[in-house]
Amino acid sequence: MSKEISKQEYFLQKAQSNLNEWVCMLHNSVSSTQPVSLTKLLRNKGYSFEEVSPKRWCKSLYCETCKTKTTHVKLLHLEPVFTSKPRITIDKKTREKIINLLDSRDAFTGAKITSITEIDHKVPFRKLEQDIDASKLSDEELLDNFQLLTNDHNLLKDRACLSCEKTNIRPPFFGVNFFYEGDENYLGSCVGCGWYDGAKWSCKLNEKLS
Repeated sequence: MSKEISKQEYFLQKAQSNLNEWVCMLHNSVSSTQPVSLTKLLRNKGYSFEEVSPKRWCKSLYCETCKTKTTHVKLLHLEPVFTSKPRITIDKKTREKIINLLDSRDAFTGAKITSITEIDHKVPFRKLEQDIDASKLSDEELLDNFQLLTNDHNLLKDRACLSCEKTNIRPPFFGVNFFYEGDENYLGSCVGCGWYDGAKWSCKLNEKLS
């Protein structure tokens, strides 16, 4: 067993013995491993921690043992909630191809993106059985699976999809309760939701209004 694995297992045992409680990462860790790195390794293996804010799983709380504020996390399930799946990096050439295909336009507003361009999986990564290898897709398949978003819109989508995952209710798209397929109830498909495909949602809404 490697040294790094032993660090993970030691902390995991502490978190499992205090399931659904905030656990101090200072005195329950056997090394100086950064909390963010340690929790990321465990999340990649499928362990679920409470998300205190978008993409943040750690919280600063007072620890009675350490007598100071330390980093805490809360494990939600004893066992992994999904099988670990690797992310496939989109190479530079394919990234440029996707951006050109979509004319550098944000899927939610149609405006040209002048800041950082996020290539977004239409179906959230957490819902995919395995990641999509964009380098192997045709132009049509790329358009079916990806859209472009600004960083702010990518974060908004992440929050909306997380809410849907927890409640099985698809959130209104920017406050508009319209779905071009299905309704607000999530029944195993993201199709029809504005967060899934902002450009198609806008097109279908305009068709309905006209």
